[in-house]
Amino acid sequence: MKTVLLMGDLTGRSRVALRMLCAVLEARGHEVLMLPTALVSNTLNLGKAASLDTTAYLLESLRVWDSLGLACDMAYIGYITGEAQADALAPVADALRARGVPVVLDPILGDGGRRYNAVTDGQVRGMRALCRHAGLITPNLTEACLLAETPYREERGEALAEALARQGCGVLITGAKAADGRDAVVGCAQGAPFSVPYARVPGHRWGTGDLFTGLLMDAMLRGCPPEEAAREAAQRVSRQLRGEEESLLPAQ
Repeated sequence: MKTVLLMGDLTGRSRVALRMLCAVLEARGHEVLMLPTALVSNTLNLGKAASLDTTAYLLESLRVWDSLGLACDMAYIGYITGEAQADALAPVADALRARGVPVVLDPILGDGGRRYNAVTDGQVRGMRALCRHAGLITPNLTEACLLAETPYREERGEALAEALARQGCGVLITGAKAADGRDAVVGCAQGAPFSVPYARVPGHRWGTGDLFTGLLMDAMLRGCPPEEAAREAAQRVSRQLRGEEESLLPAQ
């Protein structure tokens, strides 16, 4: 059993973000230390949401856990409320990595070629800054374009992965296209680009990206390198969407 520190949004409705990640990782036998970056009433696609920034609580909790000797084997950062919170989390990520703890950043900003409702310029700038403090980032194609400050284009996945990796982090872009036009997770790790093709399942299910990230982290905790972990996670998400294995995704 490994211990994973999760820092992201805790939603009052829908199994997404921390709720999905916690469910996945605990189902795979890991211990989860979970701290919200924000409390959010519901997913942002509904048009409006109540939210509470929890930066002060998060930082104080980390200080308490440190004094108690609680540690983790991997850390995750997801949704952030803006540049101020990004500035607060950057030294947290640096300290974790200095101890040899991998830090995965999932830049929750948008999908389908547009930002999520209520995502601000400050949140985008904060995510761009945080990328320099993570070991691996897992944007979808829309988020990768926002991070790279480039227009949304489906065929640019591999070039985007290489460009973002120049910041010194590993990159996995979901919902992208491989060079041959197939749907794929495209990535770049230690300077080497790669793609993991998969068969797209029609329709949209909220929480799919979080399911992928949770399964990815589980594979990495078992020693899989990013490309192998991405392949395993993509295959398992596909099987769950097809009903070929039990799924943690909420019913449509």
